[in-house]
Amino acid sequence: MKILTPAMHGIADYLMVLLLWSAPTFFVLPDDLSRLAYVFGIAHLALTVCTDTTSGIFRFFSMPLHGLIEFGVIIILVTVSYTIFRYDERARGFFLTYAVLLLVLFLVTDYTDSEKPVRRFRGPTQVPGPNTIV
Repeated sequence: MKILTPAMHGIADYLMVLLLWSAPTFFVLPDDLSRLAYVFGIAHLALTVCTDTTSGIFRFFSMPLHGLIEFGVIIILVTVSYTIFRYDERARGFFLTYAVLLLVLFLVTDYTDSEKPVRRFRGPTQVPGPNTIV
């Protein structure tokens, strides 16, 4: 069920960035994991700011492409959790939690809502006069 519009998804993305940036303090993460949380926060912020929604500023990416990138990040996070960080319980839990939150956000967002028709300038309209043949 798609209950989030692209505007609401943008707000949720900004909240996700705040969560990523505050996670090292709240969960007392080690230095290397803290740096990764900050990097993921910066990357998530960059993606959100560059998406064509009301919450985006630069609008390089369409909303369907934003969803595709988020889904790719989910796959990468789950893969990294069970390969590189398989022995680090704290890192695996952090990345799996981030992946699950992104997956929930991905599943409840309507990514096609932002595709609106493009208005083009057609020039001045010609109003037929009394002596004009139509």
